[in-house]
Amino acid sequence: METVKNLLKPRPSPQQQLRDWQRRLRQECRNIERQIRDVEREEKSVQKAIREAAKRNDMTSAKVTHSPLLEDKH
Repeated sequence: METVKNLLKPRPSPQQQLRDWQRRLRQECRNIERQIRDVEREEKSVQKAIREAAKRNDMTSAKVTHSPLLEDKH
């Protein structure tokens, strides 16, 4: 039934296809940029936690918190 509907449905014009593709690309770019901002925000919070642990002279906690940050960078 689905194939019959696809056969009867007119194909979009090339201009319409172009607009659809561009819209999808912009959406994906926004999603990727949002994910990048989220990762950067998380990095800042981890760095803040490391600094606070170092101020408390809690080096073991600072090192444990620092390890995943180093792994993510590489």
